[in-house]
Amino acid sequence: MKPILLLLLSGLGLLSVIGIQAQPSIGGFNIYYGHLHNHTGVSDGTGTPAQAYAYAKDEADLDFFGLAEHANLMNSTEWTTVKNAANSYNQDGVFTTFYGFEWTTYLSYGHVAVINTEDYCSNTSPTSTFTGLFTWLNARNGIAFFNHPGWDIFALQEFNHFTNSPSAKFVGMELWNDRDDFSKYYYSNGYYSNDGNKGYFDEALVRGWKIGAAGSDDNHTSTWGTANDYRIGVLANSLNRTEILNAFQARRFFSTLDKNLSVSFKINGSEMGSTIIGGTWNAAIKASDGDGEIFEEIVLVKNGVVQNTWYPLVAQPEISQSIVCSNGDYFYVRVRQIDGNEAISSPIFISGSSNQPPSVSITSPVNNVTFIVGDPILISANASDGDGTIQKVDFYQGTTLLGSASSSPYSFDWNNVSEGTYLLTAIATDNVGAMATSPVVSITVNTAPATLVFTRQIASGNDDVEETSKGVVNLSSDDIELVYDTKATGSQVVGLRFNGIAIPQGAIITKAYIQFTVDEATSTNCNLTIRGEDSDNSVAFTASSKTVSRRVKTTASVNWAPAAWTTIGNSGTAQQTTDMKSIVQEIVNRSLWNSGNSMSFIITGTGNGKRTAVAYETTPAKAAMLHIEYTLLKAGKISPTNPDLIGTSDLDDSGNELIFYPIPFTEMLNIELQSTVNDKIISVEIFSSTGNLLKYFSGSGLKMQILLAELPSGIYLMKVKSTSKIYMQKIIKI
Repeated sequence: MKPILLLLLSGLGLLSVIGIQAQPSIGGFNIYYGHLHNHTGVSDGTGTPAQAYAYAKDEADLDFFGLAEHANLMNSTEWTTVKNAANSYNQDGVFTTFYGFEWTTYLSYGHVAVINTEDYCSNTSPTSTFTGLFTWLNARNGIAFFNHPGWDIFALQEFNHFTNSPSAKFVGMELWNDRDDFSKYYYSNGYYSNDGNKGYFDEALVRGWKIGAAGSDDNHTSTWGTANDYRIGVLANSLNRTEILNAFQARRFFSTLDKNLSVSFKINGSEMGSTIIGGTWNAAIKASDGDGEIFEEIVLVKNGVVQNTWYPLVAQPEISQSIVCSNGDYFYVRVRQIDGNEAISSPIFISGSSNQPPSVSITSPVNNVTFIVGDPILISANASDGDGTIQKVDFYQGTTLLGSASSSPYSFDWNNVSEGTYLLTAIATDNVGAMATSPVVSITVNTAPATLVFTRQIASGNDDVEETSKGVVNLSSDDIELVYDTKATGSQVVGLRFNGIAIPQGAIITKAYIQFTVDEATSTNCNLTIRGEDSDNSVAFTASSKTVSRRVKTTASVNWAPAAWTTIGNSGTAQQTTDMKSIVQEIVNRSLWNSGNSMSFIITGTGNGKRTAVAYETTPAKAAMLHIEYTLLKAGKISPTNPDLIGTSDLDDSGNELIFYPIPFTEMLNIELQSTVNDKIISVEIFSSTGNLLKYFSGSGLKMQILLAELPSGIYLMKVKSTSKIYMQKIIKI
């Protein structure tokens, strides 16, 4: 930040090299760090003004610095001394100084730092009240800051609680002061108890005060700028009084607890502090740190309420978000690093409105979804215009126009799509020609995945059983009546158990059926219902009463009305059940299902029609056979994002992974923590793609199964906390 003189000694003599350290920059501006509210022995601090400016420059390495001595403890001679010291240490491009005073009242109207006025005023009439100071300041060139709001709990009329008509001379409010950080001056409740727990900063903003996020050392101990790492960061073109003062007057500054953190917050290209016209604009947020620290959270605040939250977990996050800005709104951002340090930007203010462009987003397909060659792809979009109507929506693949829709629902059928990855956008045009482009949706079209086939036949007489209407179980029947037996016994319940089902948990079932062989020719109408046993590992049937019918059944079921069985020994399509993939899928999605477990099916029916199949006892080779076709999608694995964020364990982190499946999921998501240390899942949070918390689940072990059936198809952010780790991952619901 300052010229650096490097003296290099060599055997040939003394070599002087002068270099310049690059000034931090972001968003097109340089960043300069400092603060303006400090004290010396002129009022109630220590040291002299000259010592303060020299220390802030040489020891604290601040870019700018100012004194604001208590006016009621200072005389005109001392005021001149402060001004002269500031002027003598001011050096363009090296160190910028300001002078000021602190208007100070106790037990009444609070403290205000006034900067860059030629004279000063104290707490005597006519400036003994906040309104009096207000009138005095409005008649002069200078800027002012609300100092440490709420510091004096007995100042019951502090700043008149912002009820005066706002003055443009007030450019900021301290959100940190001395060694007290945001927790005292920003996050605490303000003067009003019925406003949704807003702090002092937002209470002033909602009352029309166009103030930025400031803070100051308020130093009284001769450690100006080194007592803490807190700073005001100013976005300016160069380092001199004119540029820094212009930046303060433009509210182009932020408050930070980290001495070299940088933030840029723009809406429609205008930097923090700006006043812009209403409309639907793009908000752009950037952050960085001179030490390369990771940013954990970024929050967008609108009118004192959190609008969006992001969890970037990178060193230089860049966020782009379309937002609707209406007359009277204000927006600002908060950023937080993994070490807990935060920064708060000055707001951007919205005044007036123009023709607002429309808004548009693609609702189908969802981002990162995969199709198979030959699948029809329906592209659908939501489009609206707050001050007009939608004329049309055009659908693009890259720069290629696919088609258009002129009325809602806005959609286009895209067929015969070949293998590849495609970027889809929708462009909406309103009735006056304004246009808006949707966020890009990426889709992939693959050739059909390899289909795996598994078959398993009934392996013992105890695995194809019949249960009478009275609950008597026959384990050794020579045939299987589906399901009407005799007039005397009526309809029965059939149980079929297949062992060693070698299908992994979370496999995608594409087809499933049971193949029978005809034992007796029958042709009467037959109506059957098939369900699975809702079990991780079905146990063998026994002769106990109702051992089949009392088993817990799957939610999924299928109906089967088999065609006539006319030829004994036939084993063809007429003897195959309808597709049972929904039943099998429900079973293999269970949290404790393991490849190799057993699976049972329970068949019931109505009426006096039946089909009679070969039982194991008669001909084992012709007993019922289960046929399953499936594809495999690898489970997602997440490594810890920030291993020591919660705990302080220094154990080896190798092998720590979180597994989630299936990918994508439909209703149920399985989460398993694989850890080499004594760890467990504490909670699972599901956020929308815009950062809003949608679901919270508490955990207590290594495995969880969460139901997300009510969420619409789309992309979500999953945050899993374990005892000592945090895992974050995008997930897709179809």
